[in-house]
Amino acid sequence: MNNKIALIGNPNVGKTTLYNNLTKSFEHTGNWHGVTVDKKEKAFKYENNIYDIVDLPGLYSLTSFSFEEQVSIDYLLSNNTQIINICDANLLARNLYLTLQLLEMGKHPILLINFDREVRSRGVVYDYDTLSKMLECEVIVNDKNIKEKVAKKVISNSLSFNYSPNYYTKLPIHEISSVLTNEQINCLKTPKEFIAIKLLEKDENIKGRLYLTPEQEKKINRIVNHKDYLSLIASLRYSYIDELINKITKKKKDFVYGKFKIDKIFLNKFLAIPIFFVILFTIFYITFSSVGAYLSECLKFLIDKLIGEPVTQVLLKINAPSWIIGLFVSGIISGVGGLLSFIPQIVLLFLFLSLLEDSGYMSRLAFLFEDLFYKFGLSGKSIFTILMSFGCTTSAVLTSRNIEDKNTKIKTAMISPYMSCSAKLPIYAVIGGAFFGKGNILIIILLYILGVIVGLLISNILSKKILKSKERSFILEFPPYRVPSFKQILRIIAQNIKSFVVKVSTILLSFSVIVWIFQNFTFKFEYIPTMSSGRSMLEVIGEELAIFFRPIGLGNWGIVVSLIVGIMAKEMVVGTMSIINKVPNSTNFDAQLGLSFITSGFVISFTPLTAVIMLIFSLLYMPCISTIAVLHKEIGLKWTVITCLLQFFVAYTICFFIYQIAIGGILSKILLSILALSFIIFIFILSKKLSRKHSFCTFKCKDCNKNCH
Repeated sequence: MNNKIALIGNPNVGKTTLYNNLTKSFEHTGNWHGVTVDKKEKAFKYENNIYDIVDLPGLYSLTSFSFEEQVSIDYLLSNNTQIINICDANLLARNLYLTLQLLEMGKHPILLINFDREVRSRGVVYDYDTLSKMLECEVIVNDKNIKEKVAKKVISNSLSFNYSPNYYTKLPIHEISSVLTNEQINCLKTPKEFIAIKLLEKDENIKGRLYLTPEQEKKINRIVNHKDYLSLIASLRYSYIDELINKITKKKKDFVYGKFKIDKIFLNKFLAIPIFFVILFTIFYITFSSVGAYLSECLKFLIDKLIGEPVTQVLLKINAPSWIIGLFVSGIISGVGGLLSFIPQIVLLFLFLSLLEDSGYMSRLAFLFEDLFYKFGLSGKSIFTILMSFGCTTSAVLTSRNIEDKNTKIKTAMISPYMSCSAKLPIYAVIGGAFFGKGNILIIILLYILGVIVGLLISNILSKKILKSKERSFILEFPPYRVPSFKQILRIIAQNIKSFVVKVSTILLSFSVIVWIFQNFTFKFEYIPTMSSGRSMLEVIGEELAIFFRPIGLGNWGIVVSLIVGIMAKEMVVGTMSIINKVPNSTNFDAQLGLSFITSGFVISFTPLTAVIMLIFSLLYMPCISTIAVLHKEIGLKWTVITCLLQFFVAYTICFFIYQIAIGGILSKILLSILALSFIIFIFILSKKLSRKHSFCTFKCKDCNKNCH
């Protein structure tokens, strides 16, 4: 037996958590609107039955205001499946608003109540048996036996239901229905009352599906424009819900949900931003400097002892050809093993991001940054995307879907690649560690800040003319502060480790082999180490492209090739440089590779200035190929191409100015002269405006009738 079950409810009521519990999945959960950005489907088995669970994006009503809400509505209109309507007991009245609309649609949902224990701990008790009788729906409370409860209720629950509440009589439903043909009513496979209500609410989605004739539109508009039916219908629904709540409440205690004493600190106008930066600094320090660095060193030691040395000894014992030894030792183990050693730092970063999400703090950040981000043409919800970009830009771009305004969504997605993702950590650790030592933690923090500043400035420029944001209201739900579910956090971390290892063992391994072959063979496929002279394929290609990068100080062919390979995956930048500099993987891989960068005898070497340029350019220059693919899906080909070209231009321009001014050549003097002249012109124009504004003139004073200045 196969049953399909759709999970639906308001954002932040625990749909995805329930989905994960039922299907043993690792889908992302969080405390904000839009975490589930598309429907997810997976089966679970109970006894001899298989149930397909569909996790739909959260929505407040059956009138869509964003992409993910439309996904849910389209699914409900197109599929006649079992529905589990998840409700948060803390916000039962508000959640039941969606329940009433599902009943109006002709659905017969099973109500699943989450967080009932929290409500009872505050002295509020609901009679769910009475609620079940009044709505004629099955009501179940989430507990450890939830899988059994869901399976049994789904089997006995009917799919459709004839719902007829008392507020139908107060609406001109019959007048609207009489305008429609039977074919139009039957095409949506929903009750005619539901269609009439949606037309009274001026729902464009439903209107578009009915293909109304001009004459029908005129008749409907005559009825609809008679009153503000949108407000009236909402008022009638909430009045009905109030009656329900009064009848099912057995014990009541005054409590304002969403109001917490700790918010006096975290949302304090003087303390909020400093607290946020202290939290970020602590995360960065633990991840990059103390615990993360120590764990990385331990993992390097294990990789070297358990993989590196044994493989080398085996190859030497069997007298393998030198190119085979080089391929395995310098190409595969060095390229891939060096990257695997950064897993602890990536794990710590995702751990802290998950803690911020599950604790309820992330939604407060959206509230904090709304006013600031609005000035840059963004939304407070953009902070979700920005912070998620510190983990993985590819998945972060998807969270921009929850932003209602299309232009704001595009800008948020476009600036995501400017943020410093976890894939760039190896670049900072190796290059920054070589030149700045213990002070590298400060350099990393500055790079993160630079990425955010550049992204905000780009958004501000786009907002002026090209992508103007619409006027909007900002509505956000504050979830309660909760102790994070460490089981769920471990699942998220495990999933990210799995993704990283799969990436390393497929894409990065493949490119490590390709890069090593191109580095050690000529175009005639002659093995260079056995020749007295010869140029590798990689060197020839890199030299041709290096000319373009010389004005920014990165004219070394090895650097250029590493950056190009980095477009496939940013992790490959360090792996490629280790292959080109022929640095073997070992316990002190970072130190050896870093030492090669400050030694002039190696192919790739830096000065302190070019090291800084390399860090900045790596931060800003191009998104990886997977992010480009997601951008194409989310914002279209045109804006994806613009994003990539603009990002490269911005990175090149910033590095060009820094490098040319730092080296103090003729070009730097020209640049400084242009900047000085621009500043003088700016001051002159400003002074002219001020002089006009405050110029003296003679006029008659009304009080004393004398000439005054």
